[in-house]
Amino acid sequence: MNDQTISLLMPALDAAPDHWELRLHIAELHLADGRALEAGELLLSHSPFPEEEEPRLAIARVLLVKHGDEALKLLDQVIEANKACAPAYLLKAEIYQQRGILKDAKKHYGIATLIDESLENPEFEAQFDQSEPVMQSAITKTPVPAGMSDEIEPDDFIETDSTVDEVLADQKKLIDFSDIGGMEALKERIRMSIIYPFKNKALFEKFKKRSGGGLLFYGPPGCGKTLISRATAGECGAHFISISIHDILSKWMGEAERRIHDLFETARRKAPTIIFIDEVDALGVKRSDAGNSASLVNTLLTEIDGASSHNEDVLIIGATNTPWRIDSAFRRPGRFDHVLFIPPPDLEARAAIFQILMADIPQEKIDFKKLAKGSDQFSGADIQAVIEKTSEAVIHEIMRTGNDHVITQKELLKSIKAARPTTLEWLEQASNYASFANQSGLYDDLAEFLQNRK
Repeated sequence: MNDQTISLLMPALDAAPDHWELRLHIAELHLADGRALEAGELLLSHSPFPEEEEPRLAIARVLLVKHGDEALKLLDQVIEANKACAPAYLLKAEIYQQRGILKDAKKHYGIATLIDESLENPEFEAQFDQSEPVMQSAITKTPVPAGMSDEIEPDDFIETDSTVDEVLADQKKLIDFSDIGGMEALKERIRMSIIYPFKNKALFEKFKKRSGGGLLFYGPPGCGKTLISRATAGECGAHFISISIHDILSKWMGEAERRIHDLFETARRKAPTIIFIDEVDALGVKRSDAGNSASLVNTLLTEIDGASSHNEDVLIIGATNTPWRIDSAFRRPGRFDHVLFIPPPDLEARAAIFQILMADIPQEKIDFKKLAKGSDQFSGADIQAVIEKTSEAVIHEIMRTGNDHVITQKELLKSIKAARPTTLEWLEQASNYASFANQSGLYDDLAEFLQNRK
């Protein structure tokens, strides 16, 4: 029993509550004695959690026993920061397995072991139905009463993979460019490349220009690539289907390829449609580096512009933080032939982001333009972090003093001054490609942005 050790360590933790290594050790001692509830409460009673990946994974391992929802939230944050964190996917699989949600358990276990084969666990895997996916026609017909066959559309009987159904069911209300402040030059480039061809097909066809095709957005993380894609769909009056690596990857042979096919078939039926592929570098990695996923890369290429693919009114938008990892085959005409740099939000956009994120938060009269001027090169995610940090400080002050308090301009500016834009590291790395690997002009807009910053 660890009670004596815990009693000896608790005074030290009380004296240094931010000592997460000690807090985690005590929680693990509770867990070893079968007190998972107490272990989780000890971890949840203090915030924020450490920023580093390893302690967050260790905390999640303790929380998953009795505080599964909190563990899932923490693991999602880990995955958001590192999409290739195999242990995080495996821990999520364990949580879903405990809850009897075997479909999600299988999905996350498959991603974990696809990234890191050393995590394979035959005993854990044995709980899943490992039968090969049934490869069948996308259309399944049922008996139709005589005389009615001409009145029923084949689409009424199209079935898709359950994962596809979940992706489609999770679509949010479309927005348009009026919902995005600033970024006018970028919006106009998107209009010319994408929106005008969608809305003026006859004019563009006269000049041998077609609607559909592909557009690759690249830029620092957290700068709104997904939001801009959704707004583009709204401007086009098109359906919007958003997918990510989580929706596609699977270790079971043929399943990932089938999911891609199902998604594209659905998009064609619903055309005009915009398919947004987040983290496309994970799916479109250079085939020389693709290894076992080369088949998946080839399937995606085939669906984008294969001879049997009818994508006239289907636009594929890919988003990546690392365009230099994308196979050059993806940038051929008819694929991702338009490449656009999504910069950090400009002054007007930052002011709009502050105003939107501050809505309904107790505050004094705030000059959002002044906040925007002080947060040059901040991403939308950076701005959200500033607001959250300021809110936490205000909550702590209210709890300490018992006096009511609202967020002030001064407190926000203080948080901004203490923060460093996360975009700077990406821009520093990207500048090397703009300077030394831009023979094709791929990074011209990035080079122009970097030049204007000087």
